[in-house]
Amino acid sequence: MDSGLGTRLRTQRERKGVTLAAIADDTKISIALLEGLERDDVSRWPGGLFRRAYVRAYARAVGLEPEAIVREFGLLHPDPTAEALAQAVAHDPQGPLPRNGAGLDRELYSVATLCTALGQATNQEAVTGVLADAGRILGARGLVVWVWDAVRVALCPAISHGYPETMLRQLAALAGDTDSAIATAFRTAQPTIVTGAGQATGAVVTPLLTPAGCVGVLAIEFGNGAEQRQSVRAFATILGAQLSTLLPPPVLLEAAATA
Repeated sequence: MDSGLGTRLRTQRERKGVTLAAIADDTKISIALLEGLERDDVSRWPGGLFRRAYVRAYARAVGLEPEAIVREFGLLHPDPTAEALAQAVAHDPQGPLPRNGAGLDRELYSVATLCTALGQATNQEAVTGVLADAGRILGARGLVVWVWDAVRVALCPAISHGYPETMLRQLAALAGDTDSAIATAFRTAQPTIVTGAGQATGAVVTPLLTPAGCVGVLAIEFGNGAEQRQSVRAFATILGAQLSTLLPPPVLLEAAATA
């Protein structure tokens, strides 16, 4: 890992003619934190999802690919909060999360910051970034948001994380009456659990519920048996509830239309 990430970010910003003041005004990140980033000093940066959200916002402001910069930043500056939660989730797929105060605080903090980030999402890129954060925290193989398309009378993949970009485009629309965990969760408006065994992966499929009914599902795939954990199921339920607030407005529907 090139320890000069901050220098390269500053060089890119200057090449684009963007000032730190302009970034601070647009992103609401303090200039002191931005200056620290460009010095590779993130000792004062927040932990959890806001940490990555800030890096993502900076990268967009200077014309860089956000997720690539977030990944590099994460390798260079690991987030103790996220690492601790991920270790707790992966510690014992069949058992409960440690119920000491610190472990529970980390869990609740991550859920809260995820919901806050989704509440501020205004486009597909922002939602995808939150799903990426959720996937890393949960140790998931991948996540797909399916939304109901009344024109095609089917569930259609809208946004995903953890899979090749070409895969989302290749996924076919799924009729609501098919015998699958995704369709079942949609029809019944109840979570559906697929238990992994051997080489087969497991999954948690959570309905996206609105006052008008079920409008889609969130499918999360696991390869480590984590789908059996009550804490993981609760996390998926909360994430799905917040995602449902983005429907039926355009953030997810437009993504489905272009899939």
